[in-house]
Amino acid sequence: MKKILLSAVLALTASAAQAAPGYMYDCDMTYVKQGKGWVSPKIAFVLPGDGTVKVVDAVTLHFNKEPLPGTIVRENDKRLVITWTINNARADSGQTFNNFQYRASISKSSGGIELTLRPGHYDTGLRSPGSCRKRTS
Repeated sequence: MKKILLSAVLALTASAAQAAPGYMYDCDMTYVKQGKGWVSPKIAFVLPGDGTVKVVDAVTLHFNKEPLPGTIVRENDKRLVITWTINNARADSGQTFNNFQYRASISKSSGGIELTLRPGHYDTGLRSPGSCRKRTS
């Protein structure tokens, strides 16, 4: 799975580099076990420089089969906030979640990430901290 994830990230980075200068956040998540299978150990956010973002991680690739477009909710000097939704996700128990909502908040100064996720129609969800490195090549 790591090779598939790395290949997808490299392919996106290569195509993004041709379109416009961009960057990628390469993130290592801390509380993967507490994420109950919904938090990948590594998450990449590819920002090609055109105002878009692609999310690449094992969970997204498992359900979507390719990187998923995200939405940049906020970007300023201090923070980057990205949201994305995985549709029709099925848990090992067989339960289906129509809209599994993710939100990543990345501190630009420290590289810290706070990932929150919750199944649609649920009041609470899961949280996982981690650390990100900004990569430009």
